[in-house]
Amino acid sequence: MGIEEETERVGTAHRVAAGRGFPGAVLLAAVALLLSAPASAQPDPRQMSGIPLPDPQLPAGTITVRVVRGTLSNNVPDQAVELREGDNVATAVTNAEGRAEFLTLNPGATVVAATELDGVRLESQPFPVPGQGGIRLMLVGGADPPQADAPAESGTVNFGSDSRIVIELGEEVLNVYYLLDIVNWRDVPIEPDTPIALSLPVGATGTTLMGGTTPRAAAAGAQVSVPGPFPPGMTPLRVGFVLPYSGASLAFEQPLPAALESLLLVVEKWGDMDIASEQIARRADASPEGADGRTFIFAAGPLVAAGAAVSLEISGLPHHSRSPAMLALGVAFVLLAAGAWGAATPDRSASAAERRQQVEARREKRFRELVNNQQHHRAGRIGDTKYANRRRALMADLERIYAELDDEVAPVLPSPAAAGVGAPPVTSQSSSAGQELAPQDATK
Repeated sequence: MGIEEETERVGTAHRVAAGRGFPGAVLLAAVALLLSAPASAQPDPRQMSGIPLPDPQLPAGTITVRVVRGTLSNNVPDQAVELREGDNVATAVTNAEGRAEFLTLNPGATVVAATELDGVRLESQPFPVPGQGGIRLMLVGGADPPQADAPAESGTVNFGSDSRIVIELGEEVLNVYYLLDIVNWRDVPIEPDTPIALSLPVGATGTTLMGGTTPRAAAAGAQVSVPGPFPPGMTPLRVGFVLPYSGASLAFEQPLPAALESLLLVVEKWGDMDIASEQIARRADASPEGADGRTFIFAAGPLVAAGAAVSLEISGLPHHSRSPAMLALGVAFVLLAAGAWGAATPDRSASAAERRQQVEARREKRFRELVNNQQHHRAGRIGDTKYANRRRALMADLERIYAELDDEVAPVLPSPAAAGVGAPPVTSQSSSAGQELAPQDATK
């Protein structure tokens, strides 16, 4: 691949990454990794069409426009190309390499390059004429000849070189995003020999098809599929899911139904966190502007064959120790047990109405604690584990309280002295036995 094609390739990588929301410094790291990737992994030329790329090696004011059909190897010679500046139009014809050249002497003027190929008008983005160096761009038309209605053929498709895996940290979970481009490099629709179906890693939950995904994609649980046939060019597949973890490390694999032309990973880093994989050939850490001080690990590797799996181990993950949680649960259990025992022990000095008020007060308190627990979780002040444990304990206590209310807090008769009634005479027999009237006898 020549320097011109490489420049166009890097420009495309920058544009595609920018469209996905990565900040500027992150782009530089991603582009650097892409530059060192094998030259055989080329993006879809249609992604490059009309994008002006500065080239300091060109003479000042020089603008070159390359016209191709479908692929970079299919140059279009003897093609008329226009360079329009307002109402002024300059025309040049492409040479054998499909390239037309213009020399302008008006730095800062906004121009547009255009041509009409196979009845379709192709135009570049408007761009200013540079004062130093030149501009290089491509205008990419459809395949030759157009085959929009061609029948599908059996064959293979790949995950293109712009595909990447992005991983961000959550509350003891990894938020994983697959940004995949299913690429058909041929000029006719392809029905893959192997269906494009992804079985997400073990433990994956919350599978979501994100914006920009082809409408033919479907997700069911941890299964994602895209039926064929695939038209020429790129078919986007954007998948997000959650991968919980409980310790300091996590390893997972993603089997691939099609070849991945090049591996590119973007992983949010925290503390001493690191990633490891035999498939990684290059890596770099960056703390870009606009990322709120976060650090990212960028890693790249060569082609991953169809039927193989992307394997990755992440170590140094932030997590909460189980010991404090278990201790807190133990203390809470003891307190709840003590409270339950106290609630089950009748207070002989209180009336039934007072006892019912006490139980209802406990119920209202538990309801307030339940609401506070929910609000703290939604505000992000407590994690999922602490929220779930606290909610479980509160619900258990509420069940006991409602059981007491359902029993209407069985009354316990007060002692005669507490009621202000004289005690019955004590016989000599009962006195010698030292016995008192039991509650069940009194009810008789």
